[in-house]
Amino acid sequence: MENNREAIYDLLVVDDHKGLAAFINKLLKKDVKSGEDWLELVSILQRGCQDNFQKHWLKIQYTVLSVSKIPELVGVDCNLFEELQAIEIPNDLGHLSNLLFGRLIEVVKKQLKNGGSTLFFNVKGISSTRSSIITSELIQARYRETILVLKEIEERIPSLTKEWVDVSRLWKTGNGYRILKARDLGIHIHVKDYKEIRNLLLKEMKADPDKLPEESMKLIEKDSRYLQFSKTLDEFVSGLIASRGSRGSFDPYYRSWINHEGLDEF
Repeated sequence: MENNREAIYDLLVVDDHKGLAAFINKLLKKDVKSGEDWLELVSILQRGCQDNFQKHWLKIQYTVLSVSKIPELVGVDCNLFEELQAIEIPNDLGHLSNLLFGRLIEVVKKQLKNGGSTLFFNVKGISSTRSSIITSELIQARYRETILVLKEIEERIPSLTKEWVDVSRLWKTGNGYRILKARDLGIHIHVKDYKEIRNLLLKEMKADPDKLPEESMKLIEKDSRYLQFSKTLDEFVSGLIASRGSRGSFDPYYRSWINHEGLDEF
């Protein structure tokens, strides 16, 4: 298996997901005969991703999940290599995809239920895949976190000494990330711009702006958890947000891999 390391690394370097998928499929059919073989293959893939993409969490997620034919689950907050190690030995890539999907869809459901991240999922993209079973839960989770973070910001506004508000927490919500990114904004925005964005978000979600305190109270009484990220994801997202600075525009490190003009997609 070690003899295939160079080929895997070469395919990772040029971002050839189709080529890497075909190569792994070939290995699964011919060379992976035991649990030890499978774990070694996962280890080679892990080291290759880490060597090529360093700590770029999102790039690693997208690469592994694209090769596994489930890229729509890119926002799943877990260690993908540990999940791969936990599945039975796959016969081919299709089998691998089904096994990994079965595990990850449960991880995502739990993630959304327990106030975890809703970042990097594309609702429209998910709706046309087998992952569409989480669409409703994703929309509800985004609604909840958006309402609660908006309430946080509303409570801070009266005490502001200047007309600029910190929206870094709003960047950590799926809905907030989408709109703030589309407008090329940063961590601090003018109160006037914030109110415009707040009203747009509430309109999209069909929420009454005048009842924001009551709605947030109802949600928090049911479950106080939101924006619950793993340490790895939190470090990546915090760095991503910090790279915006006060005025916006992604740092080149992130711009090279993230389509900042899109919705939540590469």
